[in-house]
Amino acid sequence: MGFAPVSGRRGARTMETTGVIASSAMNGMLASISLGGLDMNAVSAGVGLGSNALFADSEFTPLAAFTCALEVASEEKGDPLLGLKLGKEFEFQALGSLAAVFLTAPTLKHGLIQFSRYFPALQSNTRSALVVENDVARFSYSIRDNTVRHKTQDAEFTESVLNTILATTIGEDWQPLCIEFEHMPGENLALYRSHFACPLAFGRRENAIVFPNKFLDRPIGTGGDAQHHLRVACELSDILGRREKRLDLVTALKAWIAAALCRHASIDVEDAAADFGMSLRSFQRKLADCGVNYAELRNVVRMEIAKSFLANTHLSMSIITDRLGYSELSAFARSFRHLTGFTPARFREATRNQERSPRPATAWE
Repeated sequence: MGFAPVSGRRGARTMETTGVIASSAMNGMLASISLGGLDMNAVSAGVGLGSNALFADSEFTPLAAFTCALEVASEEKGDPLLGLKLGKEFEFQALGSLAAVFLTAPTLKHGLIQFSRYFPALQSNTRSALVVENDVARFSYSIRDNTVRHKTQDAEFTESVLNTILATTIGEDWQPLCIEFEHMPGENLALYRSHFACPLAFGRRENAIVFPNKFLDRPIGTGGDAQHHLRVACELSDILGRREKRLDLVTALKAWIAAALCRHASIDVEDAAADFGMSLRSFQRKLADCGVNYAELRNVVRMEIAKSFLANTHLSMSIITDRLGYSELSAFARSFRHLTGFTPARFREATRNQERSPRPATAWE
């Protein structure tokens, strides 16, 4: 659990697999965003989650959509540390069986090991591990997915969730030795220091919480529920066996385009090919094998996001135009009408009144 800019063309030409996250985690995060006073519908629409035409799988969500939703919420709120605050308030139980396998473990060490072992049942293309050396324990987390470019808020969110869990488990004497982040703090170092009462490190290889290993023997709750823990572990093992889940190329590309639009980044086919680890020629051949043209797919993503914005938010036409990467309102209106048969205004008006179906626009509308 979520972006360094694209760093040029990669030498490798092995196609990148793209990650997913359980929809329950996405829903829990969006609920936290809503409680924070933000428009959950606007955030969902912007990352492509307002339309089943883009992502029809109800069980999993593209990981890029999750990380981008956090970035959009941070930008909308004007709060560079929003991920930390949302993570602190996040309901751990929203992680379902993964939360249960931790909470029913006998000790913190056992709980963290099980949490890492079964984390892929919640989120793929991610590394989580507990490493103990001498008197120090280090619990790390890192997304390993080149198609997920924006990860700062996800790192903040996840580190905050984990820190809150550890503080709840350990109690009043919980004190990390250090909290590490992959990203740099920029101008916000003082804000980070005010949030955490411990040493901080930035620009590290992984996100991690470092703490004394003496805490690992602490019981979780009343010391665990062995039978319940075994049942949940078996359930998660079955899930892992069934769900070596990766997005197909077309769905992954939809998520990539939506995320790039959210961050006003390039949505050129060359950039997509680079992030998916392929040459432009190989990438276009893969898309052709799927019966897909990149420019047409890009237009589909734009239009589905536009429909969600128009139907579910009160954003102005000029803001929608900007978020979809059009140079001016007239260009957006022409494209929307060409692809849907309706002007944006007519579509919005019709969706405000579900009893009336939208009719095609006339020449003077």
